[in-house]
Amino acid sequence: MPRGEVMDSEKIDRILSRANELLDAGKPAESLSALDALDGRLVDTDDRIEFATLRAWALSELDRVDDALRAVEPLLDEFPESARLHGTRGVVLSNADELDEACEALERAVELDPRDDVALANLALVYERVGELEQAIRLYDKAMRLGADIDWALQRKAAVLGEMGDYPAAKATLKRYLSLAPEDIGQWISLAIMHSDDEEYADAFHCYEVAERIDGDAPLLRLNWGVTAVRAGDLKLANRQLRALQRLTPQAPQPRLLRALIEEEEQNLTAAAASYADALRVALPGDPGDLAYALELAMDFHSRQDHLDECERLLALGYAHNACTVELCEAYREATGERLDVATWFSIDIEADYREGLAQHPRRRVDSSEQPTRFSRNVQVVARDRDDALAFLIEFLERMGETHVRIREFAADETMKDVFTGIYEVDPECMVLVPGRR
Repeated sequence: MPRGEVMDSEKIDRILSRANELLDAGKPAESLSALDALDGRLVDTDDRIEFATLRAWALSELDRVDDALRAVEPLLDEFPESARLHGTRGVVLSNADELDEACEALERAVELDPRDDVALANLALVYERVGELEQAIRLYDKAMRLGADIDWALQRKAAVLGEMGDYPAAKATLKRYLSLAPEDIGQWISLAIMHSDDEEYADAFHCYEVAERIDGDAPLLRLNWGVTAVRAGDLKLANRQLRALQRLTPQAPQPRLLRALIEEEEQNLTAAAASYADALRVALPGDPGDLAYALELAMDFHSRQDHLDECERLLALGYAHNACTVELCEAYREATGERLDVATWFSIDIEADYREGLAQHPRRRVDSSEQPTRFSRNVQVVARDRDDALAFLIEFLERMGETHVRIREFAADETMKDVFTGIYEVDPECMVLVPGRR
């Protein structure tokens, strides 16, 4: 069919439906290919909006954020009252971590269509990500009442409740989800971890046993089961999980980490330190998540042993690999910081000279023809006051090797009680800055 010729409505519906199915199946490139058959051939307003929406979602999944925005923004100029277009733009911006703009777009979508369960669920996710947890819970509940995907929403709600510290409600929500999706091994493990954190070891072991019946060869199951067994003081069970891990992933950091925990519980501290070092050696060239977890457990161990030089080395290693997580920094602060009854948490945007090894924000990547000179990232600090936060942060960044550091903005602050001072978290991603480019 020549470009520009209008198709019949049934064929258009089939192509749009197929593109949507491919997106749901995690195949954005194939979805784009299916949509190409419609490019320039649509007249009906609803079809044009649906085409733009599906195209933007697919492009966003492929990290082509600017292309995704170009797919919807011209139509928004034409149809400014389209809730679907505003919602789609919000999802694209959320995927690109542009959370303030995403929130505005999704709030506009909900304002235009208060019963849009998809927009409500995505707005809840944005609120979750910016730390507005009570608002996120309210919106997840409303989205579910209006027909949102209950499986997904229940998982998110459970995660938010856990982050809020409401573990009974988090566990109850996760149990409700598992009654609907009993084969989800990942969430059985999550529920087990919650029980373990509350020292409800019998309940945790029950969840692990259910997960074992689903997939006994899941390394994540064996690792967390072993960690819980160590916490419960059942070293026989912990060693059984260790042997399973060594069989399943002999070259991975996980069995080395579990071995270190067992050795520490046995008071074999020299062997434990060696096992943590071995785990980090294996994790360094591999998955960033594995490295972050290995760093967190190693820092926790050396913090408890007052090995301050090793804590400094681990923090520098985490910074160099964009892995200064909340958990890593908390253990470091407990070893090196000042404990205060009342302190302030600050979220600070900084800027420094560009260097290699940075993890770039997906929306602000630079191409090979551009020469970046600076970068910006967010760092969170716990300090007595604003002046202390500023002095501490600049000293920390210079100690980590950054040059020509300047403060761009104090983005947020919040009072905290009974807390250690120091670095709270370093955003793993940064904005790379190019002269003349905003």
